Amino acid sequence: MKKLIVLICGILLFLYPEVTFAYTGDGTSGNPYTGLVSSSVEWIGTAIYAEDLVIVSGATLTISPDDDQATFLNMVGSTLTIESGGTFIINPNASASISVIENYGVMRLESVPNEPGVASLIHDTYFGTGTTQVRLYLSGGTTTSGDYRWHYISMPFSGVTATSFSTLNLAQYIESLATSTDNFPGWVAYDGYQYSSRTFLSNVFSILEPGKGYNYYSSSASIFTMTGTLTINDEIEYCPMSGVSEFQGYNLIGNPFASTINWQTLVNTGQVRSVDNAIYFTNNGSIQTYVGGVGIGASEFIPPMQGFFVKAYAANGRVIFDNAARVHNPDLLRYKKKSTGENLSESDTISLVRLRITVQEDSSELVVRFNKKATVSFDKELDAYTFSRTMGDINMWTTTGGIDYCINGLPFPETSIEVPVGVNLKIPGTFKLSANEIKNLEIYNITLKDLNTNQVADLKKGEYLSFTAEAGMVEDRFILTVTKSATDINDLHYSGKKFSVYTTSGRTVNIKLLSDEPYSTTGLITVYDVSGRNVFQNKSIEWTGKGDMKQIAMPAVRPGVYLVVIETRDWKVVEKVTFQ
Repeated sequence: MKKLIVLICGILLFLYPEVTFAYTGDGTSGNPYTGLVSSSVEWIGTAIYAEDLVIVSGATLTISPDDDQATFLNMVGSTLTIESGGTFIINPNASASISVIENYGVMRLESVPNEPGVASLIHDTYFGTGTTQVRLYLSGGTTTSGDYRWHYISMPFSGVTATSFSTLNLAQYIESLATSTDNFPGWVAYDGYQYSSRTFLSNVFSILEPGKGYNYYSSSASIFTMTGTLTINDEIEYCPMSGVSEFQGYNLIGNPFASTINWQTLVNTGQVRSVDNAIYFTNNGSIQTYVGGVGIGASEFIPPMQGFFVKAYAANGRVIFDNAARVHNPDLLRYKKKSTGENLSESDTISLVRLRITVQEDSSELVVRFNKKATVSFDKELDAYTFSRTMGDINMWTTTGGIDYCINGLPFPETSIEVPVGVNLKIPGTFKLSANEIKNLEIYNITLKDLNTNQVADLKKGEYLSFTAEAGMVEDRFILTVTKSATDINDLHYSGKKFSVYTTSGRTVNIKLLSDEPYSTTGLITVYDVSGRNVFQNKSIEWTGKGDMKQIAMPAVRPGVYLVVIETRDWKVVEKVTFQ
């Protein structure tokens, strides 16, 4: 019926052009917009609902954010028709989901300098002879130390020519050219110029293809307008591994869609094959990372036109960009822009220490995370390599087993663990080294030591290290120490809801399950004394439901304060008890 109404309105508009016919509705879910857009209008709102729409010749429909609030146009199950001479625009920080687009006019995903977010479009079917434009803003210039601000980019459609970018500094990365000691030889410009050797190779390209990533630099900022048919089908990118060196196996790929994609969805559904789970990309000239719920300057959401590195660990690595992973996340800043410093780790169940080094307006971060499944070797689900020690004005990493990490997943220490911290400084100054986030490590003491000055900072108390240094690489100076200890009782967070934990005569610990929430069938109970020593552990406690009581007899323990740690698949609970 609604399509018939739109058709009738279109016929009447053709027969009586002097009469204005407008769409109806108020844009709510119960009364969506529908009909003809016969003049230039701008829709702003957190959620806008519309059904079948026709943008007539001479009219423009623009979807824009409301100040800092993103706008979403919901046309799921409906058709948007853009007639010849009509225009449809999605501005940065706005998004639209449209089932069918019939375009005979102009559809544009806009970009502006210093944009607050991305323009994002998800659609299932497209046809028509109209023009689809995607605009891309890229900043230019150099960092404080003079490094070029390179951008990893990708295209949402095929056919974009290399010469569309007004610079010779448009490059691809060729994994097979990396050596056993360096990956710099992998960078080759579109005309075959190899940056490391300063010679020309036969590796040239003239067209940018969706799913691949590219590297771009210019001395000044630009907005590029590209034209094509947006990718809506799955895209497969093959990621070879030509050798076993730590410098080999890296492949530069990119988001092939006009919307954000959820990288974690691809990982969880098996679309990332023989490839580590970590992704790496540029941010203000430095490398930023995400893996397994923890990000440094990023999350699992990869915006449109974002290129990023992955590392294959086998010759047949590949990433399948499944269109089911498309999502809208218009508030996400482009990775190509300076980090906001926001912590982007996802889950409250993740245990981690996030260190930050700062000088003036610049900063760099690393993460040491703890997980029961982690090992001291590289874990593809939890770890991210230090992609480069030298990109960015300041850089920081930890080293375990001879491997440098920006995100280092380790097993929970039984007693204590020391992790060396290295930094690379391209600018001199007075630096602050601190922890800007500590999560779910209540029964651990966490310190940072400067071996040059013997200064020790208690990170859980907000202390930090301050030091003055010239430009250069600083290794074997800072040590992060995580020690299991129960001495800092006041800093612990007790549940008080999920379990009732108390002692009775005979030095018995009573643990009663209070919560109705589901538990795994087995769990772990550990009791520590104030020194952090494990005095009791049972790894196969079975919980049957609310009211279930467990009793632990500990007649040999000395009087004092003890910590009872209850762990299930879902969470970890810490409770304090006292034996008289």
